Amino acid sequence: QSVQLITTDNELKKYIYVFYTLSGEGSTDKRGFGMRYENVATNQWSYCIKGCTVCHSNTQYLNNVPLDKVKHWIITKTSTHLKVVCNKVTVLNFNFATDYTPGNENGHQAWSKRCTTLKFQTVYKNSLLLDTLG
Repeated sequence: QSVQLITTDNELKKYIYVFYTLSGEGSTDKRGFGMRYENVATNQWSYCIKGCTVCHSNTQYLNNVPLDKVKHWIITKTSTHLKVVCNKVTVLNFNFATDYTPGNENGHQAWSKRCTTLKFQTVYKNSLLLDTLG
């Protein structure tokens, strides 16, 4: 399942969230992925994956986010990974089973389930939701 959106440099300190309803093996879990533009000078974006990472801003960061003012994001969840691509550059390829922060060892059990509902929520200014593929 993928979601695509476009952001500009007006997103400083604004959260962008994708919420997933994950179903399988007789149970349903709700999990979320969030990212936030932290610093214009360094082009730094933080992220959190509920149940796998610490969910505080300025804790873990996307890698090598392009400096372009306009950013085209593709966020893809598979049964094993959450992948974030920005302007054709992979900035996160998170393995649920191995990349978690201590205390979140079982997060992959929920994230490995099939996504039945995808919800996009944002507290941001000029981003544009392009498409939800599922």
